[in-house]
Amino acid sequence: MSADMRQRPLKERLRGVRTELILDVAEEVLVEKGYHDTAMDEIAARAGIAKGTLYQHFPHKEDLGFALFERGLMLFEQIVQQAAASSELTARARLERILLAVYQEHQGLRSQLLHLLYHDTDIRKSLLEKKGRLCERVERCAAQVGKIMEEGQAAGEFDPAISVELMLTIFMHALWFSRSEQLHLQEQLSPAELSSQVGRIFFEGFAIR
Repeated sequence: MSADMRQRPLKERLRGVRTELILDVAEEVLVEKGYHDTAMDEIAARAGIAKGTLYQHFPHKEDLGFALFERGLMLFEQIVQQAAASSELTARARLERILLAVYQEHQGLRSQLLHLLYHDTDIRKSLLEKKGRLCERVERCAAQVGKIMEEGQAAGEFDPAISVELMLTIFMHALWFSRSEQLHLQEQLSPAELSSQVGRIFFEGFAIR
């Protein structure tokens, strides 16, 4: 076996570790400053790597942005699929499980990325048209959440007079707080407390019964 063949697995592992470091740093910068004001130079500086190294991994900001959104979306897909498959739970319990999992994940950073993807038209244009159909995957996840709500209505858990589309829109907004909202809420509530209280508001409203 040549020295090159022996070294290749280690190089691949190191590249993978470096890629994750870049994505972690870029995630923080993007959520902090927004997609349009995020600069590749700042990401390289914060990650402690040369700009050339960064560009070896991600030649363009769109490539980096796509990788970030895809990583966050893959996690969200897993969360929704696991909840949807938990048929032994009530619809409310499955939706509460989604809330808690999203709020716990990296203190909401990745959920904030999905907030940008879901609501920012410019990001959709710059990323989705060039790099794939992440938006369609988000909408498929939303459709699964909507199906859980329909099942809840059929089971008598939720008011059938309320539009599922409206419930879904409010629920998705409750999942994806903005950066400033997330930071403010984190000072007051743990992820478990946040998911519990958001769930109570969503399912029971503000009124005392």
